[in-house]
Amino acid sequence: MIPIDVFKEDIISRENARLFLSLEEYKRFEDIDNIDKLNLLKRLLENPIEEFTEINDLYFRTKWAELVNSIYNKKAITMLEVASGDADMIPQALARSNPNSTYITANMNKILNESLLKKTTNLDLNIKLIDDDASMINNYIKSNSIDMIAFQHGVNDVLQAILCEQNGIDTVNTDWMECLPKMIDLVRTEVENYTFEANVKPIFLNLVKDLVVTLKRDGVIAINHYMFKYDLDLGYPKELFENLIPIIRNWFKEIEMCEEIFYNGFNEQWWIFLKKIV
Repeated sequence: MIPIDVFKEDIISRENARLFLSLEEYKRFEDIDNIDKLNLLKRLLENPIEEFTEINDLYFRTKWAELVNSIYNKKAITMLEVASGDADMIPQALARSNPNSTYITANMNKILNESLLKKTTNLDLNIKLIDDDASMINNYIKSNSIDMIAFQHGVNDVLQAILCEQNGIDTVNTDWMECLPKMIDLVRTEVENYTFEANVKPIFLNLVKDLVVTLKRDGVIAINHYMFKYDLDLGYPKELFENLIPIIRNWFKEIEMCEEIFYNGFNEQWWIFLKKIV
């Protein structure tokens, strides 16, 4: 696979670790041998993810902070994350690099929402949870009010949820990981029947268009992706999983309110950025 980033050991430096990890996380980070730290980072960047350590947290928090500060410097912003689940990479990064920011998350799964709120309780952020479908976002957020919209490994979850709704599978009041094998079975069936794009693309693009309405002019949608070995082991089609960003990049050509932009250090295979131009 194409590595998700260039290997640079300074991204997991002690300086970054002190900034982006909690005290407990930092202690666990320090317990990892220096050679093992580098090997963990190398495997994280060059293979489907199967290990979950402080190296993962540090890398992704640092990367999101780098992105936000390359656009907004250190100022407080309003960030909307879609399909966050209980992954807290973005709020953890934002609280440390852009304190006093507003972080809004739109996510429907009850169990994951509860877990995310617990993880982010003491962060220096104004946190708001929208416990509803992101397609209803305009009922909760004013037009032209959001600086950045983020999908942190969220697009695949959105596409899976679309298929689940079409097939009567509950993703709201259920354990997401218990439901995951069914989701992947649906994805695999759609790919095998050549119906995946036809069944998810129109709904997904309508969602993104609704989200764009909430963005300020020149606001940015930032989307990243990577692969999990567990998902591949369950049968997720590798060609789709590995090329999800190039696939949706082609779809996004139909969104006239945005244009694609690029940032140095963010691989086009795994990241895509759209700027609102109207």
